[in-house]
Amino acid sequence: MAMRKILCSTVFLCVAMLWAMQEPVHATTTGTCSFCHSRNLADCVGCHGQSPSGTQNIIPVPNGGGIPQVLHHMSGGDLAGGNFYYVADGYNPDYSKGHNVAGISQREFPPKDTPPGFIGSVIIPGGIGPMTWSQTNQLTCAGTWGCHGDRTVADPSTAISGAHHADDSIIDGLTVGTSYRFLYGVKGREHPTWEYQATPSNHNGYRGDSSYSAMDTISYFCGQCHGQFHPHSNLGGNSNVSSSRVWHRHPVDISFSTVQVGYAGSEYQNYTSYSLDVPVAFTNPTGTETTVDMNSIVMCLSCHRAHASPYQSMLKWDYSTISTTGGTKTGCIICHSQKSN
Repeated sequence: MAMRKILCSTVFLCVAMLWAMQEPVHATTTGTCSFCHSRNLADCVGCHGQSPSGTQNIIPVPNGGGIPQVLHHMSGGDLAGGNFYYVADGYNPDYSKGHNVAGISQREFPPKDTPPGFIGSVIIPGGIGPMTWSQTNQLTCAGTWGCHGDRTVADPSTAISGAHHADDSIIDGLTVGTSYRFLYGVKGREHPTWEYQATPSNHNGYRGDSSYSAMDTISYFCGQCHGQFHPHSNLGGNSNVSSSRVWHRHPVDISFSTVQVGYAGSEYQNYTSYSLDVPVAFTNPTGTETTVDMNSIVMCLSCHRAHASPYQSMLKWDYSTISTTGGTKTGCIICHSQKSN
């Protein structure tokens, strides 16, 4: 669910709307308190999903700024994290296309009620993740059973409380408010309009680490729930990602320089210009990278949306139409460039 500050606590619900799109510095909140605190928006979805049938992906607010919408019906307006519209109850949902978050979708039943690749009691920023994921625990926006905020705190509102008031001009991952998109512990660079009308030279900057030793990458964050998909020793480790079974799981937090045959002469070497359709991570991201090279890092969000997408498995493209014939360079073929003639 990697969008710019998409969650609101009950108390500090919509403060980010007053400053979220101000450039170049994203700093502590200014504006009229009553605009947020007197509004009956109640929870995260109430603020960031105000009009599921509406056609606004960012709702403007007085004094400038806007509220990113994670649930809307704007054609061509999906933000970086995707759009829960594709899985939202009441709007012809297909649960295979995204996360089924409480307040948006019903809890799925076994075997899809537990995150794929889940490992209990993994190390997360500030503590340890849940030991088990029972059928009574549906995915939430924030907290222990969610993505945003402090995952050592069960209550979503408490887990995110106060973060919208933080000065996040430096994204260092040390607090919820100074973490990338309020994903506690994650570093990166935030596009000011959540990648709406982003360009290959002005986009989100994703942090990666091909040594598998860092906990502040976007892929490690995904691995907190999908641990068997990440080679960090805190999570699944190489035995789960399994280099001996290449097609079992796609590797993440891996640079092109570490592919088995090396980057030069490989099927990846023709991916040289940054693509918004298949973004890559960097050791020290700036959000202005235009070049992809041997040190660029494949991550979870290279292929998937964080919230939901129009396609199966939250992919950024229709996997069923990807072909190695015809010379089309889309989806998988952008990285695996030599697979297409």
